[in-house]
Amino acid sequence: MFYNNVHIIFYVVIAIAGLVIGKFVAWCNLRFAEEKKIFSKDFFRENKAGNIKGSYIMMIITSIMYILLLYKFGLKKEILKNLDLIKFLILTPMLITSFYIDLKYRILPNRLNMTIFEIGIVFVFIYGLNNINIAKDMVIGLITGGGIFLSITLLGGFFAGKEAMGLR
Repeated sequence: MFYNNVHIIFYVVIAIAGLVIGKFVAWCNLRFAEEKKIFSKDFFRENKAGNIKGSYIMMIITSIMYILLLYKFGLKKEILKNLDLIKFLILTPMLITSFYIDLKYRILPNRLNMTIFEIGIVFVFIYGLNNINIAKDMVIGLITGGGIFLSITLLGGFFAGKEAMGLR
């Protein structure tokens, strides 16, 4: 049985992967807010005891997002044609974590922002192997977006006399 040219089993597999990754997103939400290490012995101890609060909501949200991404991008036979799907499957949990932490604590952890940036650089390189014009556009977007936030930081610091973009 196929749905949008993708076998239904792939939807089930991606939904289960979304549930597992959603549990990890809930863990990251707690650890980033407390400014603790993500991978530690606590992860296995608390995960085994089921002490992660709010994990079911994150699990469902991540699973639904993964299913929608698979529906939108579909599966192609070549790995390079699936780059958009892979990119968004990797970035979606990070963006959900950023959204949650910003909404609840009004901070954006630099570790998370730098990880998103580094993954973006890797994808620029991979896209560059396939099509250099797309990679050029991505680098221009990266410089433009970074320049906007850098100018806000510098101008805000100059006029307000304090950090304008948090830097936490």
